[in-house]
Amino acid sequence: MNTRSIVTGIGAAMFLFAAATTPAYGQATAGGAVSGRSVFHIGGSFSKATVDNAESGFFGVGFFGGKMITHNICLGVSAGYDIVSYNKSDNGNYERLGIIPVQIKAVYFLRLNEMMQLYAAAGGGFYRVVPHLGVEPVGDIHTTETRPGGSVTIGFDYWFLLTSGIGFALEYHAFPPDDGDLFTYYAARVDYTLVRF
Repeated sequence: MNTRSIVTGIGAAMFLFAAATTPAYGQATAGGAVSGRSVFHIGGSFSKATVDNAESGFFGVGFFGGKMITHNICLGVSAGYDIVSYNKSDNGNYERLGIIPVQIKAVYFLRLNEMMQLYAAAGGGFYRVVPHLGVEPVGDIHTTETRPGGSVTIGFDYWFLLTSGIGFALEYHAFPPDDGDLFTYYAARVDYTLVRF
């Protein structure tokens, strides 16, 4: 089998795959996502605090699961673990500040075409702060605490299969610590996205 035949075969297979999945996805999402369907996002992030004494940002994980209540609005729950400050101290110990956000979120989807959509979300809930720090606090946080707070998100989903895709989102989180100024951080997320019928 020569190179031309292999390239032609791969091209034909890719064309048939695209032709088969795009109309099916279009039928599944005609007019936007359908109410009653479940939407899931799960993935990783780069998270960084934007307060005094914050060190380098680090990795985080997150999950969102919700139900479509209209063609554009989804209500659900999100949770995650974000390391927002990470540093190797002078004595060789690793210092980090981890935050566990648990929120109820409302998401508004704006469908661009059969395979792409933008979304905006707002959430509220609580933040569990888990510091493993030296002497210096990050922001005004130096002890473990649980505080109320909220977030806003903008994102983009690209659906490359009937019910699966990838998503990109930028989140901004804020909550008041026990004492001191508002604690804020951002998370840039990459998600695997899924719709269940």
